Amino acid sequence: MRSDPWWLRPVLEAPIPEEEQARLKELYSYGVLDTSPEEVFDDITHLVQDIAGTKIGIISLVDENRQWFKSCVGLDDAPKETPRNISFCGHTIAQRKALIINDALQDERFYDNPLVKAPPKIRFYAGFPLIAANGMVLGSLCAIDLEPKSLTPQQITSLERLARQVVSQMELRREAHLLQSAERALLNQNSAREAASADIQLLSDINLVMDRDQLMRMLTLMLELDQPPCFALARCKFKEHSRTSATLGAAAAENLIQTGLERLRTCLPSLATITRFSENEVILVLPHLSEEASVTAIIERCVASLETPLKLNDRDLELNMSAGVVIFKNNYNDPDSLLSDASIAQQMANASRSATSAFKFIDLSSRLAVQQHYQIETDLRRTIRRNEILPYLQPIVNLTTGHLVGLECLMRWRTDTGDILTPDAFLPIADLAGLSGELDLQIILKALQASQTLAAIAPERPLQLSVNLSALLLENEALRNRLLQLIGTTSLPPGWHLEVELVENYLQDNSSELGVFLNTLRRQGVSIAIDDFGTGYSSLSRLHNYPVRTVKVDSSFVQRINDPLSPSNQLLKTVQSLCVDLGLSTTAEGVETEIQRTWLLENGYSHGQGYLFGRPMSVQSTCDYLSQIR
Repeated sequence: MRSDPWWLRPVLEAPIPEEEQARLKELYSYGVLDTSPEEVFDDITHLVQDIAGTKIGIISLVDENRQWFKSCVGLDDAPKETPRNISFCGHTIAQRKALIINDALQDERFYDNPLVKAPPKIRFYAGFPLIAANGMVLGSLCAIDLEPKSLTPQQITSLERLARQVVSQMELRREAHLLQSAERALLNQNSAREAASADIQLLSDINLVMDRDQLMRMLTLMLELDQPPCFALARCKFKEHSRTSATLGAAAAENLIQTGLERLRTCLPSLATITRFSENEVILVLPHLSEEASVTAIIERCVASLETPLKLNDRDLELNMSAGVVIFKNNYNDPDSLLSDASIAQQMANASRSATSAFKFIDLSSRLAVQQHYQIETDLRRTIRRNEILPYLQPIVNLTTGHLVGLECLMRWRTDTGDILTPDAFLPIADLAGLSGELDLQIILKALQASQTLAAIAPERPLQLSVNLSALLLENEALRNRLLQLIGTTSLPPGWHLEVELVENYLQDNSSELGVFLNTLRRQGVSIAIDDFGTGYSSLSRLHNYPVRTVKVDSSFVQRINDPLSPSNQLLKTVQSLCVDLGLSTTAEGVETEIQRTWLLENGYSHGQGYLFGRPMSVQSTCDYLSQIR
């Protein structure tokens, strides 16, 4: 059977990115499409030829149905555009990284492509994506030849740099256009006000804090203008609002927000607006700003204004916020997409779980990170539903004798690909998604169940079983009650006892609810330990307010014993001395060397945990370990 001629065969069309409408809006905001040739862009494409050693250099912008060439050198009678569906660049923008085809005739995606089979008869293609500051891909910088080729790593790096320069040149042109538009918008603002309904508040009205509906109407009006002004929008979340509400009540939380609003307003330009967007979120709109440096200066003033805590009934309430910032340059179609990008940036600003304020502009890394986080969160929820989180156990030993005195249960996650992930890889995302409490309960139940199996291996060896409690569980009454019920209905082997570890940071709460809960645990025979001590905000004196039995010193201090630049010896001695005065036992985490063990022992530390004594092990491996040390 004869095959169809190449021009009748279906072509593998370039894929359409998921965010295509937002990408096109970003592309159009530059105002570069269908403009005349410019020497600076032609210089760049000539450099492409020189660096890659190719016949053709192109700057291609991918429109809805075409790829349009801002510059094309080395190709006689070159068209200004070609159909998008057959373009190589359409594939480049979809994968967001360099697309290099050494020989198009040997590539199953392109060997039948009209641009390969017919003039110009492309054989070599290297496309480097043109990525805007907010992560949208505008097109590509292309090196093309009519013979097969390959590029060296140095050539690839140089072309990637050139691609960034193309975007920088486009950005300069957009900035000039936006400044002109801003001037026109200021002149037209009064007429826009007359056209608006009386209850819509415009940028120049700042007497009152807007509500959510007013903000949405204002943004909609601005985006619908023929020449919308550039502006920056910051979506700010007060990080301690939920915790304050849960521990001190709604009135205290509202006081925190109102104080924050008052301080923020003192930092804003005269034409800016501020909106109470939700219970713990405010939106700042900063008009006629298009440069990141100018916006950064204002946001930094806002952050500085929140550094001093709010004094309320002898308590210090932190006003720290996380903020996501978006600059509108006529590159969004509607307020929802604008606010969505601000939310993405805000999530990234909040991802560090830092106690201080943080802000981030929307960019490519933020978009990709949020997409990755969403996938991890989705997979993690499925894992929790399937009850598939794994318990791993690490030995805790007596530093004097080396004998095993306990096991700390640490969670592990086996992904669908078979990888075993440690908590560092997923707990921050679990915290943001509100899943850490469910993870706690699942792993604690598995630890209690595993203790029966472990005790059967060494029935003559009573042990301490340590488990961790997240801040989310400690803050949530329903989760706390489920934990108390779980402990009350799931027995430990004879002679074993349970210890719960909570991070030091949480002690700054100092609420009566925390004290009541910990005392209830104590009455059920559970001992309390403070984990990662030395990295948070509590003091040893505050430990006296709670039924704490053990302090676990963070591994970062153990690693710096006798460090020539920043030794931790004196701090460790001080912690041990104060723990003795308070009647607390101490466990040193992260012990990896015999020198560390000896120093800790000589300075009064009783217990240790770390790779020197054993790595975290599966339940089966822990059974093998126990059978060997009997």
